[in-house]
Amino acid sequence: MTTRILATGAAAAVLALGVSACGSSSSDDSPSTQGSSSASSETIASTFIFGGAAEFKTRADGLAGLQKNYGVDFGKFKVTDTGGPVTVNALKNGQVDAANIFSTDPAIKANDFVILADPKSNFAAQDVLPIINKAKATDGVKTTLNGVSAKLTTSGLSDLVSKVQVDKQDPDAVAKGWLSANGLSATGSSAKGTKLTVGSANFPENVVLAEIYAEALKAQGATIKTKLNIGSREKYYPALKSGSLDLFPEYSGTILTYLDKNATASKPDDVYTALKAALPSNLIALDKSDAQDSDTVVVTKATADKFGLQSIGDLAKPAK
Repeated sequence: MTTRILATGAAAAVLALGVSACGSSSSDDSPSTQGSSSASSETIASTFIFGGAAEFKTRADGLAGLQKNYGVDFGKFKVTDTGGPVTVNALKNGQVDAANIFSTDPAIKANDFVILADPKSNFAAQDVLPIINKAKATDGVKTTLNGVSAKLTTSGLSDLVSKVQVDKQDPDAVAKGWLSANGLSATGSSAKGTKLTVGSANFPENVVLAEIYAEALKAQGATIKTKLNIGSREKYYPALKSGSLDLFPEYSGTILTYLDKNATASKPDDVYTALKAALPSNLIALDKSDAQDSDTVVVTKATADKFGLQSIGDLAKPAK
């Protein structure tokens, strides 16, 4: 998962951008640097303005990756924000035709946006999973946390984020509600006698995931302390490695590249295998979930229907 910048509601005001209707020219729009204009003019993507963070132009899995893996060259690129309200509103209001938004963003469901499939794994897998101190990973703890991972889905995680971020519900209450709804709130003693400190990064999704882990383990008799909203990985990972934190919700692809700058794995199982090998000996990755908070290419439903778009590769089809 690319580093998130949690924008405030005022950020939407930035949308006073001199962007004209989709497909038309604007001084604010820069042309895609991939491919030739003659080749691009023959594809659906060549008629599109793409919206995303400035870094998407230079990232290996950004414009270059879409061109390499799918032959997709967008006509223009519009700098918006990192999957935040500026990007969402630009897509919703027709100022861009496609955009880079995170897969669990509640705005996708709220606006009936369509995520285009990425069968070639241009964007590395970002499966949600627990990273835990090996010494604290008793059989009961592992069974409890793996049970959580077995129930987590991308759409379900998006709903949790919406409750916390949009509806302003308490993350701990949301976590308890999710555990109850998924049959994971029954009390037991399988983790009794284990003491763990559970941490989280400083964005709502990671906080509610940490609360889910914490409440699930409490229900099984573990003694839990939480340290939430710690900050970036550069702040919390050293604490996890040193043992002052015992458990953290992570994203397989980004923690892998944090540990191994030369990692090239992108498919879920490959990323998971590489991550387990890259972790220090005192930390282990438990079961990965089906929930992913990954980069995606998103279009409106009207655009998907008009051009018959289901996959990123469809954008490389001839324009009619």
